[in-house]
Amino acid sequence: MRGFILFNLVFLIVSGCRSPETPPIAVSPSPIAAAPKPSPKPTTKTIPINVFELDNQCNKFVTTKEAVAANQPITQAIAKTLSKTNSESLDVAGYRVKVASGVATVDFRPIPNARRSLTTLANCEQLALFGSVRRTLLQNPNLKIKSVRFTDRGNLIKPQ
Repeated sequence: MRGFILFNLVFLIVSGCRSPETPPIAVSPSPIAAAPKPSPKPTTKTIPINVFELDNQCNKFVTTKEAVAANQPITQAIAKTLSKTNSESLDVAGYRVKVASGVATVDFRPIPNARRSLTTLANCEQLALFGSVRRTLLQNPNLKIKSVRFTDRGNLIKPQ
């Protein structure tokens, strides 16, 4: 049996593994398929808002136009505002926001082991943080916010 297998193996190697009686395969010409086009990315509908930021002298608010996703305008408006106002001294790691009857409650999440609490910020720092977020939410009518409250992990903050 071993000799038979060995003989067939040698025969296949010597003959090039092809049958001499195989007719050539005719290939009919076909049009070249176009390269597939990437499907367009779904575009997220956006709305324009004014983002408020306190100037360097702590005197007035300046605005910049930004676009936020229409399906999360309030959350993104706060994020854009914090990205402009958040400095190392403010120690804000994140936030949560709830809106009920036009009242937005922004619950800040301070950085763990922060040097200071949000209630011990200097007047200018409080104005930069709370004032910027408040103005951004209230002065954009398409957000439909009537008033803003701030909390620190659920505890009410009363900015000065």
